[in-house]
Amino acid sequence: MKDRRSALQEVLVELIEEGKEIVCVSVDSASRFKKVKDTYPQRVIECGICEQTGMGVSAGLALQGFIPVISGYATFLTMRALEQIRTDICRWSLNVKICGTDVGFAAQYAGFTHQAFEDIAILSSLDNLIVCEPCDWQDTLLLGRVLFGEIHGPVYVRFGAREGEENFSEHRQPVEVGCFEPLSGDAFTGADIVVVTLGQLAKVGAEVVNGLEKRGYQAFLFNARFVKPISLEFVAKIARRVKVVVTIEEHSGKGGLGDNLLLAFHEVGCIPGFVKCAVSGNFGSSGKRDYLLQKHGLDASSIVTKILQTIEKGGDRGRNILEWEHRSGNH
Repeated sequence: MKDRRSALQEVLVELIEEGKEIVCVSVDSASRFKKVKDTYPQRVIECGICEQTGMGVSAGLALQGFIPVISGYATFLTMRALEQIRTDICRWSLNVKICGTDVGFAAQYAGFTHQAFEDIAILSSLDNLIVCEPCDWQDTLLLGRVLFGEIHGPVYVRFGAREGEENFSEHRQPVEVGCFEPLSGDAFTGADIVVVTLGQLAKVGAEVVNGLEKRGYQAFLFNARFVKPISLEFVAKIARRVKVVVTIEEHSGKGGLGDNLLLAFHEVGCIPGFVKCAVSGNFGSSGKRDYLLQKHGLDASSIVTKILQTIEKGGDRGRNILEWEHRSGNH
């Protein structure tokens, strides 16, 4: 099985071979660029354990016409180097590609210092920056070619678990910035419940959809891909054809996919029933990822139960906003 981090390396090598001026910036994170370093060692710059310096170097490279790609732990890139991302990169819309790894519970036993649950909230507040997360290896290739090879401007891409990942689907939709990828069919025509998942939780989302359909609901699954921007035209089409929207993300319930999508519904003036499934708080804990997901209610069984509980409480389309975050006893 292939994972998203290896897919990132593949797409970078492909773009370099096509003549793109890609330069990889390591902040003691050269393992993320191993394939590039083995093939094109002159295209990798090591800055050491200093995210601020790495962002500054990336900004300078972009000003000289290169396409810098900087990668490291998401929690350190987005917090230690926030000033440089804001002031040196986003303010000027520089063509810097930021790849934050080990988001959510991916760092497992490294604990909350290395687990990023607030990176989306931090960076989606900045102008001129695209924020996204692929759901599998193939999705990474598709997003990488568009965001690194075609789009000029700052991009933040999240990457999660390190272990091998299954490809979610062989039949993929082309990338449209700001639009979700339909996974239940080629096009969305309407449903009782729409499930929007972020990143590797697409597999959980598929299990949720299956569980809802067994209970008689018409459900449809989207791979969010983008948290920012979110196309208002795309959101309006969903809002008019659904009763309840469910978001599932390995991020804090504050400022993540759920909140950004809810704001988009508000901006189009049509808010369906809403169930937000996210990590409670932004201080994680040590343990195996699967255990921590279950602990925070991000397994399919817990999510289906909460959706059904929410529906039973009511929530007429366009009038009630019903949000849920699983509450852990440690938060």
